[in-house]
Amino acid sequence: MVDRSPSPPTRRVIAVVGMLASADRPMGVGEIAAALGIARATATAVLRELADASWVTRDTDRRYAVGPALAGVGARLAPSDSVAARLAALGAQVGCGVTLSRIDIGALTVLAKAHGGARDIPGLPVGHRVPLAYPAGAAVMPWRGGPERDGWAADAGVAGEHLLALVQRRRYVLFRPASEDAGLVEVLADLLDVVGSDLLRPRLRAKVLTQLSALTARAYTADELDDDTALPVSYLAAPVVVGGQAAHELQMGPLRPSVTRDEREAYIAALMSAADDLARDPGLGAGQTVG
Repeated sequence: MVDRSPSPPTRRVIAVVGMLASADRPMGVGEIAAALGIARATATAVLRELADASWVTRDTDRRYAVGPALAGVGARLAPSDSVAARLAALGAQVGCGVTLSRIDIGALTVLAKAHGGARDIPGLPVGHRVPLAYPAGAAVMPWRGGPERDGWAADAGVAGEHLLALVQRRRYVLFRPASEDAGLVEVLADLLDVVGSDLLRPRLRAKVLTQLSALTARAYTADELDDDTALPVSYLAAPVVVGGQAAHELQMGPLRPSVTRDEREAYIAALMSAADDLARDPGLGAGQTVG
């Protein structure tokens, strides 16, 4: 694991917690260290501190799993049953995966997911928190404070300013692969669907998901969105706006190489309707404010 964080030790703790939170079974120290590319001694030290705080537990086989303290945090942040039901209904309606994320200052945390249709593309696991960088979080940034918004868009220059203006006007953002990448996106998506994320080693899965993200994170311009021709569509996102503030982003992932304008408008309408419904759901707000 290459550390580019201003605090590499903190980043390693986050990586260990994220791995255990997304695992479907307890994991040994060596397995964790190998998957994250860190020294076994480093993994041991991190796990010892987490165990002392009850964030992880160790079983009789010296394997680690999420502990009661961390599980309690997750329970407090988990969306209500009504929110989960709304995501499930949206996934069934549009036939693809949907995700609800909380956008904090500098970070994105996956709160809930639902799947629809035949293809089940694994992405970030529920509870996973990652650094926020352009264009991730584009749907909420027009509703954030000036310094946060401007800092987020700075690296993209004029393109970032144009994207913010477009999202503020339309209240959604739609991403695409470059035309020459559309076929590769289909191949990577099919690979993850057929093989299944659980059968890929964590580091390989991370590489595939990173590559897929890089290939699909080009935001459409207004002129492109208004084109009548069929276009490739990777993801759509809309803000969940409550009282003029947007702390949550609702995402949809068709990952299709050709989508007609009518189909695009149907996706957008379904996404925005669900975002509006979530904004009125009292189960979304508890413990999920901007941090």
